[in-house]
Amino acid sequence: MIILIYGKDTYRSKKRLNELKEEFKLKNESGINERLLDGKNLFFDDLKNEVLGLSFFNEKKLIIIENVFLNKTLKEEIKEKGKDFLDSDNILIFYEQDKLLKGDVLYSFIRKKATIEEFNFLEGEELKKWAKKEISNLGGKISDKGLDLLCEYIGSDLWRQANEISKLVSYKQGEEITEDDVNLLVNVQTEINIFNTVDALADNDKEKAIRLIKKHLEKGESIFGLLALISNQFKNMIIVKTAEDYRKTSLHPFVQRKSFYQSQKFSLDDLKRIYAKILEIDLGVKTGKIDEKIAIETLILDI
Repeated sequence: MIILIYGKDTYRSKKRLNELKEEFKLKNESGINERLLDGKNLFFDDLKNEVLGLSFFNEKKLIIIENVFLNKTLKEEIKEKGKDFLDSDNILIFYEQDKLLKGDVLYSFIRKKATIEEFNFLEGEELKKWAKKEISNLGGKISDKGLDLLCEYIGSDLWRQANEISKLVSYKQGEEITEDDVNLLVNVQTEINIFNTVDALADNDKEKAIRLIKKHLEKGESIFGLLALISNQFKNMIIVKTAEDYRKTSLHPFVQRKSFYQSQKFSLDDLKRIYAKILEIDLGVKTGKIDEKIAIETLILDI
């Protein structure tokens, strides 16, 4: 069995991956046949041994491969020599934290046999429906105006949405969350304040950058939301740095100007290196390899 889970909405895709892992554990109490592989640095023979090799007591294996779509060589080899994978009794999950091209060689190879689940960012009524359900699951309720405002302020970042929802439900203790409650507890200045943190990094003032980030965390903001915002700003700087005219990019005019002036303090290579480092640390936190309490400091000290 092959399952492909991918998309930019990593909150829901990660939740789905964890659900599949729990289902497997319920059927296989020993848990010894679960594998997690880094596809970016994986060789075909190693993957073949995992997928087609026998397990203890001949039980099914759950094999999770992350970032395989970044490994061009492995994708080509799977297409050429991996036909047996398609009929394996083991459960093979490809997990990607980004959008994929349907014309990709690996996507084309597995799509007829695979269960494919794509998780795009929720918007509009879908986002409101999700938020309302999350609030209900925590034993809370919210007014229509409060829900509209929450979704307007936070948008599609479900990591941060979940954090703000938990905070609001805890604050109201079963009473209805109102528009005033959202205004009181949700910090809408986070995106703007992130510019100050990036400015500190550009000036090589790491002490100030750490201090600013800690202020965000002390307010209960999500580590994942902060990493997403910092990552997005470095991506914006790469966009304006590589554009012929930064004013013609699709970014908001304020973001265009701010990103352009910030980008002047970095080389393009440095921007790409830092952006890759942010994604690496974000993945490390989500997979439990990096303690989220020190993730930001680790990032800032490594820049």
